[in-house]
Amino acid sequence: MEQLNINIDSLRSMHRFGDCLEEAIKKIESNTCDFEVKRDARDCIGRHWYGLRVKVTDKKVGTGFYLHIGLIYFPTTRKGLMVELDEQNNQNVYSTVVQNIQARKEFEINRDEKEYFKLFMPDQTFETMLTQSKNEQIQTLKEYVQNCAEAIVEAESNEGFSFKIENLDNSRNLINAFDTALNEVNSQHSKVVVNYKDKDNFGQYAAGFRYYLSDHDEKETYYAYFGAIYSYKKNPAGIFAEIDWFSNQSNFDKVYKNLEQSDKFSYSNNEPKFIKLFMKNEDVEKFNQSSYEQQMEQLKEFLKECNDAMVLAGLKG
Repeated sequence: MEQLNINIDSLRSMHRFGDCLEEAIKKIESNTCDFEVKRDARDCIGRHWYGLRVKVTDKKVGTGFYLHIGLIYFPTTRKGLMVELDEQNNQNVYSTVVQNIQARKEFEINRDEKEYFKLFMPDQTFETMLTQSKNEQIQTLKEYVQNCAEAIVEAESNEGFSFKIENLDNSRNLINAFDTALNEVNSQHSKVVVNYKDKDNFGQYAAGFRYYLSDHDEKETYYAYFGAIYSYKKNPAGIFAEIDWFSNQSNFDKVYKNLEQSDKFSYSNNEPKFIKLFMKNEDVEKFNQSSYEQQMEQLKEFLKECNDAMVLAGLKG
């Protein structure tokens, strides 16, 4: 273990650095992205890092990125000032950014860690910044962060699209399977009436059917959705059942408060006004390996579990 050395001036400079970094980010005026500093996030500062969490939003398409910006000083990795995109908080964009990022002179790309993608301020720029006045340091930080964020936005937004015709056929067949499941699902707790005329059945990033969901005595009735959601701007994606506050204002809160977790679905509460119940990843893998008849039974069982959970939660309220 190395000998300890307490340097109060250096520790105080960490605090000054944090203040200057926040001021620099708030001064950024970008044509491509917006910045929102989240300095009170729990993981801004840790054992071997000191910085800020920043939400960056692509102005053009609305995609969001959750960045960690600051100093890192872990003994087995590169030390310095970084803008970091971690996979856990950016699953819907991470691989695209890592693959498509373009080099700029304002930063150095670091891919040493699989789950943490970093853009470092070049060492020479960092050393020069330490000799500058406060206002010059803020300007240097501002330019560095802006360039990193804009490069990340550019890397994600430049991804095109790719299809195979058989994938499009699979999409049509899956929609037909959703239709069948809704009409054949059977439960002692819930019942379904599909609304084929709803214009929201097929949208820009979701495909399925709106339906009226209720208990058999119709004490509680909800306007629900069953299908697949596949937005590159949102996470998660997959087969799901949903009710939203906008269509169920009188009884949404009862379900939201009383819904019980289940090993039959994953509950996503990323959006407060939506209750989304997703088929679990391991069940999707099982689904893809099953025969059509088995797949239909699996779909109906998943839908029944979601419907029952929502109806019983409402009745409990």
